[in-house]
Amino acid sequence: MTPPAPDNLNPSPPQPPRKRAKHTRSRLGCGVCRIRRVRCDRARPSCERCTTTGRKCDGYSLAAEDDSSANAEDPDTLQLILRSAPHVVQTIPSELTTNISLGPQAGRSFYYFQHNTALEFSGYFDSDLWSSLVLQISRRETCVRQMVVALGLLHESFHHDHAGSDCNSPSQALRKQAINEYTEAIRLLNLHISTHGWASLEITLLCSILCVAFEWLRGDYATARTHLLSSISIMSQWKDKSIQHGTSLSSPSGHMIRTRLRPVCTTLVLQARSMSNSVVLPWDLALDLQQGIQPFENLQQARNSLDLILADILPETVTEEGPGREIDGKVWERARQLTKWSQYFNTYLSENGLEESSSAPLTIMNLWHKTAYMLLITSIKDDEMAYDDFFLDFTDIVERTESLLSSSSTKFSVDIGVVPLLYYVALKCRHPQIRRKAIGMLTSTPRREAVWDSLGAACVLQEVVHVEEKGLGEVHTHADIPSSVRVCNMNVILDVESRRMQIRIMQQGPMIWGDAKVLTW
Repeated sequence: MTPPAPDNLNPSPPQPPRKRAKHTRSRLGCGVCRIRRVRCDRARPSCERCTTTGRKCDGYSLAAEDDSSANAEDPDTLQLILRSAPHVVQTIPSELTTNISLGPQAGRSFYYFQHNTALEFSGYFDSDLWSSLVLQISRRETCVRQMVVALGLLHESFHHDHAGSDCNSPSQALRKQAINEYTEAIRLLNLHISTHGWASLEITLLCSILCVAFEWLRGDYATARTHLLSSISIMSQWKDKSIQHGTSLSSPSGHMIRTRLRPVCTTLVLQARSMSNSVVLPWDLALDLQQGIQPFENLQQARNSLDLILADILPETVTEEGPGREIDGKVWERARQLTKWSQYFNTYLSENGLEESSSAPLTIMNLWHKTAYMLLITSIKDDEMAYDDFFLDFTDIVERTESLLSSSSTKFSVDIGVVPLLYYVALKCRHPQIRRKAIGMLTSTPRREAVWDSLGAACVLQEVVHVEEKGLGEVHTHADIPSSVRVCNMNVILDVESRRMQIRIMQQGPMIWGDAKVLTW
């Protein structure tokens, strides 16, 4: 019996050489991970592989979103993907308007928002809220899209109104149309709320932010305050987990609220409280402040920490309520936090090889820190003469602000800027040359930053200078203005929409309110 031949003696037909499988590079990861050729964890809004190594995640392409949704057959998975779509952080291409249903006028206004409004609203800080997030969500949410159309119209009207246009300017027609579109946007928002309740909460909060921006832009600060207080209340209840049903804190939408929308609301609170403390600091923000300032891993964290401190400090140092002894107990704690913030800020700059003067955002943060510290320290003193010790700081603020203004053509921004800085300088620095230069900068480069109108601020300051220098003859230095005539308190009722205000002034000597006076600009 012949044994069977071994397998190797009966070769099969020749096979082609085995080659390594070829793969196309995944389009689902962020741009940074794809360039580095590493596996991206695709966390939202920024992947952890980038953030934990100090890199700036540039987000996910629209193609990645499309691929993900195309491969998702399970309804729950599809819903999760749809909810994570707002986290895209790349700039939306100009073809966006072709992907949504808009009439000619609405499409034009949407285009204006995308190419003009979004760029200006961010101010000196590069915020993808306006350039990306709002536009991305507007693709699928009609209430957000309607808000964008209304804001585009109002912003275009604002530019015509501040360009010295003649009587044939379309400003009023655009403004009227903007209000009509805004009314429709509010109707759609109410419909969204009645339909979804506490679900899709990120849409409700985003629309509230857009409402605040719209009201600030048209000068209705009372209505803006209502929207802001509503947003704060909703976010606090949600974060406190007092709502049993709705958007989960751990969901992609919840992550967007915590990391993207909440910091924006903090900035809005800061802006509102920089002029009046009628907007209360939310309890959860106050709790964050009590927990102390931590070292910064990125500039956004530095910005968020500074905003939180400023929102707590400013109302009790510069608003019409004036300084009070009740803040003595915490003033040194706030001063300690400002000092710690400065140390962490300088450490971050040093470790990353950055110069404070290398970019506008860094300069703005540094100037606001300096101003806040100065206002905080002087707030516990009862004499306006205390500000004379900060003459060099006032001078530095004016000089560096001048370079910022020369590099920006922005007319309106929702974010923190230079107008209140110049206002504080001209209000508290009695040196005639410095304060007049600050006022001149406010009038020569008209702009609106949230609740601050540069021309309105200059109008107030000119009245203060008139009251303080009246009857003094030639004023050469701050020492020429005695303590008794210095303004220590003001009550201002603004009507920015009509460009008029009612002002009452209290001087340090008599400590009584003067007569109300109406000013226009």
